[in-house]
Amino acid sequence: MEIDIATPFFSAWNAFSQSNFFFYVKIIAGFATAVLLVANILLLSKRVRTDMRIALYGSGVPRLKKSKFIPVWESVKRRLDEKSVASGKVAIIEADKILDEVLGKLGYAGKNTEEKISNIKPGQLVGIDDMREVHALNDKIIKDPAYEISMEEIKTALLAYERIFRGLNIIE
Repeated sequence: MEIDIATPFFSAWNAFSQSNFFFYVKIIAGFATAVLLVANILLLSKRVRTDMRIALYGSGVPRLKKSKFIPVWESVKRRLDEKSVASGKVAIIEADKILDEVLGKLGYAGKNTEEKISNIKPGQLVGIDDMREVHALNDKIIKDPAYEISMEEIKTALLAYERIFRGLNIIE
């Protein structure tokens, strides 16, 4: 004689799963699942937006207003129209001031532009090497007002600043 132990458990389960109580449990569980799914999607969408900015910029980057920087950058570029070395030097100094302000707003600490640039980790921002080069040129101009520089070097430096500012998305 064979004794089947599983049959009473299966019949008890079938009776329970066909009951009204279990029907209401399924409805409540389905509703709770839907609510948790929606909440999870909302939380993930918020996190993805934040993480995307961190992934792209290396930190939670504040949105910088182009409307503030575009006119300033245009005035820097207009200095080249004067075709004088002196106005070109002033243009480089003004561009470096813009860079210093932007790096400060991005959260890089330091008393000056050089310290802020040194706090940037590799891969965080576009054009770190360009930043170092043009800032070094700016320092030479500030420390020695008689520093000899050609218009071609000035144009090259301002093109580097422009690439940096486009990479930071503050100009178009």
